[in-house]
Amino acid sequence: MLVVGTWNLENLYRPGGEYGPSDDEAYAAKLKGLADTVNGLLPDLLGVQEVGEPEALGDLVDLLDGDWHVALSTLPDRRGIRVGFVSRHPMTVVADSADFPAALAPLQADDTAGVTTRMGRGLLVVRIEPTPAVAVDAIVCI
Repeated sequence: MLVVGTWNLENLYRPGGEYGPSDDEAYAAKLKGLADTVNGLLPDLLGVQEVGEPEALGDLVDLLDGDWHVALSTLPDRRGIRVGFVSRHPMTVVADSADFPAALAPLQADDTAGVTTRMGRGLLVVRIEPTPAVAVDAIVCI
């Protein structure tokens, strides 16, 4: 059995910046709550959203039980927010893109009828092979 999940880490930044927690105590409490939840769920692969600082995700991974692999999109939004995966299995990045497929018409981007052909931040596709005969592709976005 393969357990796959997703979790919005809600502005995962270290303290001291514009978007992160106000102090080290609040940061430690947030990380502990997230780690306790992930450790309780026992996922093999977890899509994560709203990673503000890769180092903050590293701090979280350090609190998780067992060995983990990390893959992050290289296409953050204007605040540095990106998506990624943490996995008990090695991962191969299949795609890291913010472009909509060419067949998709431009989407309304705002209330002024502006349109866009790109997402605000990248989506990430990874492949894991939990057993030699099984490959699983997973996508995380927003």
